[in-house]
Amino acid sequence: MGRQYKRGNEFPHEGFVQDAIESYFEQAGYTLDTSTHVDLLCAHPVGGEAWHIEAKGKTMAIGLDFRTCLGQLLQRMTQQHVRHGIALPDLPQYRAQTDQVSPWIVGRLGLHWLFVAENGTVDIIYPVLAETSPAG
Repeated sequence: MGRQYKRGNEFPHEGFVQDAIESYFEQAGYTLDTSTHVDLLCAHPVGGEAWHIEAKGKTMAIGLDFRTCLGQLLQRMTQQHVRHGIALPDLPQYRAQTDQVSPWIVGRLGLHWLFVAENGTVDIIYPVLAETSPAG
């Protein structure tokens, strides 16, 4: 909270997505940390579940910006037992981008997609965990 966004805080821009995920996790009892370069780090005081989330809003270059966001998340993945996610406005263009990431990659990396609707609700798509058996 308190960050400035060039396109503002209206749907479907990044400020709206950021505000929605902060509200979602805060209402669920998580302690938020927005003081780093990561858009949202949060942990639940009971059980310790932790999240590392990068947020993106609608831009003029959705595909490029989605891949940039994915790269930022991958480069900043430092803790294996944290849930990693990308928060996006719930738009067909972003659904199409997430559909292009192979399910086995999503599963292996434990990627979560957090789609934020225009009314501010958050829909989390959990990864299907990939089997760790050797390739055949």
